[in-house]
Amino acid sequence: MVQPSLPPIKRYGTIIVDPPWPEQGGGRIKRGADRHYPLMSLKDITALGPRIQAIAAPNCHLYLWTTNNYLIRAGAEVLPEWGFSYITCITWEKEGMGLGQYFRGTTEHVLFARRGQPPYRRLASGKRAQGKTGFTTQKETVQRQLERDGAWFVQRKARHSEKPSIIHEWAEKVSPGPYIELFARSIRDGWDCWGNEIPSNVIF
Repeated sequence: MVQPSLPPIKRYGTIIVDPPWPEQGGGRIKRGADRHYPLMSLKDITALGPRIQAIAAPNCHLYLWTTNNYLIRAGAEVLPEWGFSYITCITWEKEGMGLGQYFRGTTEHVLFARRGQPPYRRLASGKRAQGKTGFTTQKETVQRQLERDGAWFVQRKARHSEKPSIIHEWAEKVSPGPYIELFARSIRDGWDCWGNEIPSNVIF
């Protein structure tokens, strides 16, 4: 009997990943991310490598969200196991006090990495399409940044762990498609998505 063939795995030119890092917090009051959703160990996040590589195109960009606590290990341990080379770090400065013992955390980071050598994208003017390595939600810096170059991005925080859409917009500008977001918390037009908080449209 002839076995039915499985559909080919879709390969993506750009992958955004926001894994549930094991941020449990401390103190008498439960303040960590585990208040909101199940967490993964660093070992389990790193072990996603074969699944990431299975959906990544030979030439692919990766945007990996990480916290301050796991910034170094995300770049040194996770990215190599996922088959990507680190390029740069994008930092989000958030509104609010933040949590922490010695320093209150008001930033999160996106590690931008690549597999292969995706070609540079160009604007209609012929200039290279580029993003920036920082964006802010701090009210007091908004006007100054807008006056400086008119391109600084400002966005208020949404619900817990939901990330600003500017990363998607920059990815669409700078990086090749097709596009997918893993551990997504909202649906975006033109993107495939996977996560336990949304109706996923792919199997990962």
